[in-house]
Amino acid sequence: MFDPRSIRKGKQPAPRKVIIYGSVKQGKSTLAGASPNCLMIPTEDRVSHIDCNKTEVVTNYQEIIDIFKYLKEGTPYKTLVIDSLDWLEFLLHAYVCEKNGFKSLTDNKDASVSYGRGLKYFATEQWKDFLYNLDILREEQKMSIVLVAHSTVEKVSPPDSDGYDRYTLKLDKNAVSVLTEWVDVIAFYNKEIFVKKEDAGFNKQKGKAIQVDDTRLLHMEATNPAWLSGNSFGLGIAEVKLDNVAEVMNYILTGENIIEEQSKPVKKTK
Repeated sequence: MFDPRSIRKGKQPAPRKVIIYGSVKQGKSTLAGASPNCLMIPTEDRVSHIDCNKTEVVTNYQEIIDIFKYLKEGTPYKTLVIDSLDWLEFLLHAYVCEKNGFKSLTDNKDASVSYGRGLKYFATEQWKDFLYNLDILREEQKMSIVLVAHSTVEKVSPPDSDGYDRYTLKLDKNAVSVLTEWVDVIAFYNKEIFVKKEDAGFNKQKGKAIQVDDTRLLHMEATNPAWLSGNSFGLGIAEVKLDNVAEVMNYILTGENIIEEQSKPVKKTK
């Protein structure tokens, strides 16, 4: 029977779910590792320079399951960082294949997984189980979740306009769909680039991309079609430098120590 006393009024604060993605060597791991009181689970061996607590590099998906079981028993950590999703995807697919006796999730000779069914159904169900366990950690251990991924470029073909390219997660499209529905904040991380016009001859000009300093921009708004991004908290664009990564992550995850957000489009100079 429904209990009307279960109705809650107004906003219900909860630990946040965040995805940060971008191209290689942008500082995504450094930014995520600056999350308050975090534990990082690395899936690739390139985060030894990050100053945070971390597990050994996981080499199979069962290790992820074991870490989840450990954390569910109680943990002092307040943020869980997994770096990166695209390397985790290899482990997840291998786990699904082993569990179900598949040679591959894309083996068209196997009717169970042929013609995209392996990725659309079996892999997707495992991703949902992965996110379900993260939700348990959020609810029971009050942990915020930060997932790191690399980017790729995809072709978008809207039914009402011309097609265009945009940055997205470097994952199978079915996984991207599940993850973006689950997450609170999906942020595209890239460098601040200036485009300088140069004479290319024959009355033509070409653009030359120039990075002026080490400033990065964390795009969290859902207004630019050039990349996949958005959030549930009205966040815009954050300017990130090495000396403010902890402040940026604390703001994204808690709303405290609010940083000045700046909406900076790519600048062009003649």
